[in-house]
Amino acid sequence: MKKVSILGMALLLLGASGLFAFDVAELAKRSDKGFKPVVVKDWKAPDESTIPNNLFGETVRYGKALVHETYKYIGPEVADAKMRYAGNNLACSSCHQDAGTKRWSAPFMATFGTFPQYRNRDENIGSIEERVNGCMNRSMNGKSLPENGKEMRAIVTYMYWLAQGIPVGAKVEGAEFPQVNRKMVMSQAADPIKGEKVYKEHCASCHGENGEGVKREGKANGYEFPPLWGKDTYNTGAGMYRVLRAADWIVANMPLGADNHNRILTDEQAYNVAAYINNYDKPRDVKANREKDFPDLSMKVPDSDVGPYDDNKTRHQHKFGPYKGIIIPAK
Repeated sequence: MKKVSILGMALLLLGASGLFAFDVAELAKRSDKGFKPVVVKDWKAPDESTIPNNLFGETVRYGKALVHETYKYIGPEVADAKMRYAGNNLACSSCHQDAGTKRWSAPFMATFGTFPQYRNRDENIGSIEERVNGCMNRSMNGKSLPENGKEMRAIVTYMYWLAQGIPVGAKVEGAEFPQVNRKMVMSQAADPIKGEKVYKEHCASCHGENGEGVKREGKANGYEFPPLWGKDTYNTGAGMYRVLRAADWIVANMPLGADNHNRILTDEQAYNVAAYINNYDKPRDVKANREKDFPDLSMKVPDSDVGPYDDNKTRHQHKFGPYKGIIIPAK
């Protein structure tokens, strides 16, 4: 199965148009860092007992806490209004499971050493701090952390600690999104109606019949199982709002207990349930100015449901597929 780097965002699911075919060689040229990356196949999270009892260690521990219990420290219900950076009660680990250490679940083991990197959404060379704040503004539906503030420093330090022993720029097995079958998505649209059946069978028992999740009692205490739509979840600018992006994550991580080598859903089920969760009838906050994302339209992700586009495909087709004529596969 073809896989792509989770943090090499320029290499993930990039769009192509029927009028101006996406040039994979040009993308590789823009993403090239001038060296061949080392491939790391064996990785496990460092032993937390090795974290030193000093300021560095305190910062690592705080960084992990921010990732694992985001809602407790910078969520919308914390007592100090100045610390309310996240706009929902999710945690970073809602997607980056096990505090960013679960393989195939957008883990952080390779994050630190892959930045700075080319970012197609902004058409610039982005920093790791900008990447974190992208999640703060989109997945966490909030506002940016100060780049030199205590919280940002802690999150980046935690990522640095997780990356110990991994060479700069390395490709790490498990720090990738497995893809749902790309031949399927080229010829077949995702079906929210079929996805609803998948949701009721496999998802509703945890996430609720109405996607409301299971919230813990008390303020700033987060969710046992996170909501998937509504006011307290990711907004329309988040990667998980994109059908292909969500399907790739879901197939390797859901329902609870699944992983990439022990899948429960088929590729088609993941594709359809991603469409159901992110369908237009599901309320969620709207990210402003999304039309400014991907200023170079030839680098635009195929499953963005906001134009402009370089092709003659509809917004609906960009949202749900099929993606033939939108994605030009690499040879």
